[in-house]
Amino acid sequence: MVRKVGLTDSVGFACLEDLQLSNSYMWGTAISLDYCGREDCIKGWKFGPYVRESYVIHMVKKGKGTFTIAGKTYELGPGQAFIIRPGEETTYRADDDDPWSYMWVGFHGYRAEDFIEAMGYVKGSPIIKIEQMDMCAECINKMLEYSQITRINEVKRMSALMLLFATIMEDNASDAQESDNIEYPSKIYVKAAVDFITEKYMNKIKIDDIADFIGISRSHLTGSFKKEMGVSPQEYLINFRLEKAASLLRSSKEQINIIAYQCGYEDSLSFSKAFKQKFGMSPKSFRNLEVELETNDAKFGHEASKL
Repeated sequence: MVRKVGLTDSVGFACLEDLQLSNSYMWGTAISLDYCGREDCIKGWKFGPYVRESYVIHMVKKGKGTFTIAGKTYELGPGQAFIIRPGEETTYRADDDDPWSYMWVGFHGYRAEDFIEAMGYVKGSPIIKIEQMDMCAECINKMLEYSQITRINEVKRMSALMLLFATIMEDNASDAQESDNIEYPSKIYVKAAVDFITEKYMNKIKIDDIADFIGISRSHLTGSFKKEMGVSPQEYLINFRLEKAASLLRSSKEQINIIAYQCGYEDSLSFSKAFKQKFGMSPKSFRNLEVELETNDAKFGHEASKL
């Protein structure tokens, strides 16, 4: 018989509890799921005053209700969510005429505060919006589905929790949170950009495309590049393309306009101008010089062999 942890599943109510007792992978980690559930509340249903030991997020799918914390009462409706932090005394109550249906998730961990701040929660403001409520409901339902006490299901529950967090973060993202308020080392961004350029240099890519791919602003990418490489990403892209073109001019007999196109230049004239600026000669002169050097090397080798 497969065991399950504190699962209650009935019409209008489902809850998975006591997960912290079975989380073999999650002890001492950044985030650990404690419980989750959903409920269609009856009119006037009230919970509290009560003090939680975990962080808890309640998400309102439909209906109305109130949430009271620190002597202040908030009215909530569909598409809103409220946060309860450990140690906070709270009370919440379903509306008498249009009682709410909501979902909840409880969790703890040393990065819990970082996650909820990234979702848009700040001290003194426990309410946020949720636009992708159906996606959030799907995440909760997945957690409830993965109720068996197995390591596989434990990881699946955590996967659903992370997707839930990401969905809420996305719904509450702002320009100020463009980088999720997390500063990765600049070399991480530069490596990702270099990999992108190496794979896509032959296409019509712009620096904005690279920045969007990584998930940072153009100015942030430029600053990272100058710090790590000593050049801007635009300069690096141009140099990379021209070095590739020079290599092709040496190793192939393709027409110059074809090589230009293969290196990301649709206009052979602009390619020739950029090439001359870097190498001090036109692509045609460069190729002729390389051929002459190879011929002289071969001739010198032949003459030397006679000595």
